[in-house]
Amino acid sequence: MRILLLFAHPGQKSFNHAVCARLRQSLRVHDLVEHDLYREQFDPILTQAEIRRRYSLDSLVQAHYRDLQQSGALIVVHPDWWGQPPAILKGWIDRVLRPGIAYEFEGPEFGRKKALPLLTGRRAAVFVTSDSRASHVQPLFDMMWRDRVFGFCGVETIGVEVFGDMHHASRQARDRFLDRVGALAQQLVAARGDGGGVGDETDSGSTSR
Repeated sequence: MRILLLFAHPGQKSFNHAVCARLRQSLRVHDLVEHDLYREQFDPILTQAEIRRRYSLDSLVQAHYRDLQQSGALIVVHPDWWGQPPAILKGWIDRVLRPGIAYEFEGPEFGRKKALPLLTGRRAAVFVTSDSRASHVQPLFDMMWRDRVFGFCGVETIGVEVFGDMHHASRQARDRFLDRVGALAQQLVAARGDGGGVGDETDSGSTSR
């Protein structure tokens, strides 16, 4: 199964990197395609020209289009900065989850149109690190990823996991977090363990997490 791993943290020694390492280990029998947005220097700015064109001419954005469409599952790893993902990841949503790629509108030319999701048949999991208590920010990221982003595009979200109080988390707590990462990764691919589906086609604000 092809799985797209989308990662957004600038710190090479962050716990986010440990999450990605556990994902590589847990999904080693699958085709894991990784995009580290900071390392790639992904440009998050959606221009007016790109909006009008409805398609990006940026070769990196086009690579993200292809990897998304050819993957049966998507995993997102990011920190909680001010109750939101980093701006570079928000820019990825703006530029990659575009009409014709993630959704479309259908209906009469001058009448009310209905949103048509284009990423059905895919599953997603999201891992968020936060210095706040998980219970305080979990509703924010559930609403964003499960309801507003993936729900709109037709993606089934099997889990939005917030690892909270990271600034004070002990070694034992971090190990438990990583065990949860491995378990949710296996849950993500369990229903498609035969390799079927799309993937066969080829306190908030701290940056110390």
